[in-house]
Amino acid sequence: MLEQFFLIALVVQLVHSVEELATGFHRRWYLFKMSFRTFLAFEILFSAFWIFVFFSASLPYREYLQAFFLILMFANGVQHLVWWGSEKRYVPGLMTAFVHLVVFLVFYFTMLFS
Repeated sequence: MLEQFFLIALVVQLVHSVEELATGFHRRWYLFKMSFRTFLAFEILFSAFWIFVFFSASLPYREYLQAFFLILMFANGVQHLVWWGSEKRYVPGLMTAFVHLVVFLVFYFTMLFS
C-alpha cells in the first residue's frame, strides 16, 4: 500500500513542480529568490532522486524513504497553505498543494484503520 501512495504522491509532485515552474515560484518564494535555471535544476534533481527510489526495488531503507516522501509532501502542502494565508492571494503551487494534503490524509487514515 505504501508504494501505491508513494507513486500517487510522486505523480502529484511532478505536476506540482510544473505548476510552480509555470507560475514563478522561483521569483515569489518568501525565503529567497532564485533564478529559473537554479529552480529548474533543483526540481529535476529532486524529481530524479524520487523516481530512482520508486524504480529501485532493492534499495536499502526504500520503505523509509517512501514514507518520508509522503510526510515531506504533506509538509509542502501545509507550507503552501500557510503562505497563501499570509498573502491572501494565489501563491505558486497552491492548486496542487491541496492534492498533496488529500493524498497524505487518505494514506494516513487508510493505514490507521487497516
